[in-house]
Amino acid sequence: MGTNRLLILSYLFPPAGGVAVQRALSLAKYMPGCGFDVHVLRARNAAAPVRDPALLKQVPAGVRIHSAFTPELPFAFRQAVWNWLTGRRRRSLSAQSATAPAGKPAWWKRLPAELVRRILCPEPEILWVPFALRAARRIIREHAIDTLLVTVPPFSALVAAIALKREFPHLKLVADFRDDWLRFYLSEFDYQKSDYTARRAARIERQAVELSDLVVVVTRGMLRDIRARYPDQDSRKFAFIPNGYDPSKIPAPGPTAHAAGPRIVVSFIGTLYSASSARYYLDALDGLPEELRGQVETRFVGRIADSERGFLENRGSRIQTLGFLPQTEALAHMAEADFLLLTMTDSASLTGKLFEYLASGKPIIAVAPPDGEVARILQETGTGWCASPDDRPGLKRLLTEAFHGHGNGRNGFRPNWEAIRRYERPRLAAEFAKRIRDLS
Repeated sequence: MGTNRLLILSYLFPPAGGVAVQRALSLAKYMPGCGFDVHVLRARNAAAPVRDPALLKQVPAGVRIHSAFTPELPFAFRQAVWNWLTGRRRRSLSAQSATAPAGKPAWWKRLPAELVRRILCPEPEILWVPFALRAARRIIREHAIDTLLVTVPPFSALVAAIALKREFPHLKLVADFRDDWLRFYLSEFDYQKSDYTARRAARIERQAVELSDLVVVVTRGMLRDIRARYPDQDSRKFAFIPNGYDPSKIPAPGPTAHAAGPRIVVSFIGTLYSASSARYYLDALDGLPEELRGQVETRFVGRIADSERGFLENRGSRIQTLGFLPQTEALAHMAEADFLLLTMTDSASLTGKLFEYLASGKPIIAVAPPDGEVARILQETGTGWCASPDDRPGLKRLLTEAFHGHGNGRNGFRPNWEAIRRYERPRLAAEFAKRIRDLS
């Protein structure tokens, strides 16, 4: 079995932190053990929302990390500029509830934001592409790279991958989609809500899919959707390889708050934004009787989008916001919790944190469509319960039964560890390796 020389093109990579780096990091960590000589090309000064330099310790010594400059604004400054251009301001929960949806601003007020969208289309990370291309060409030539794997978002990295495949036709191109661009991202994130961006995104995605030798997605719903978008492409080029968890990093479950007293701790680990909003859970929790609600403390570990901060204010239950924490500290909070909270309002999408939740051995309270990907995995693994975001009575019943049954074994929590271990990252890297070898 010969050595395969793999270049992973990932805008985000440690020292950037958060869930967005975990896919590329796990491939860099485990693909060498599958017989691959691994190189990584990242953005040197990526506009990442959070940093976790300790993650670099997980990269094997033999993996070569290359960097390319990007002339972007830092993330926080970029967000502030965009909010100013679009006239967005933080609003309290009461203001959000009391104010009727505003009409579309006048064209001259929308013009600055529309100009920025057109110049930096499909997203600000497009500025990295010319610098990434120059670095990637050098790496491919100097190290005789035979496989290029691009993992997105940000999706503008596909522009670089398309150019490299055309310039180096011998490259096996693997396009790894961690999110659905056309169906989910374009409707969920404000910057990409533009007809012009949507048209350009559709062209870029089609070119990338047509040029790719292998197209990988992370959910079965995404696999179904992307196959349907490109019926002219050989269905065998599409593959489903889910996200997962690193078994070497999951701490043993620690003593829970409930074991030490009446308090029940529910922890949310990850980013709060519109599709993962806590509002549905908190509304249901506020509707519980005081004698039960008063026992519950909800902790939010991770970044909170400005649009979501108001939903955490003026609540009838105890809330802690701890901000972004390095992976080891976040996992420790997970191990100490009584329950883990997950929200995903899109039926075809999953948050990467779900898999670490599965491995923690803690029961999961999920606010997600009952016919979606989250519900399917919870049922498959026996790791928790799911209620729809628009079913507040059902969510209140779920919380009541979970909290009353906790500690006495009457809530029916029985994880299926054989099913959970299918999501270990070494196994998933081996699946990537097999799929790439099969392209030869």
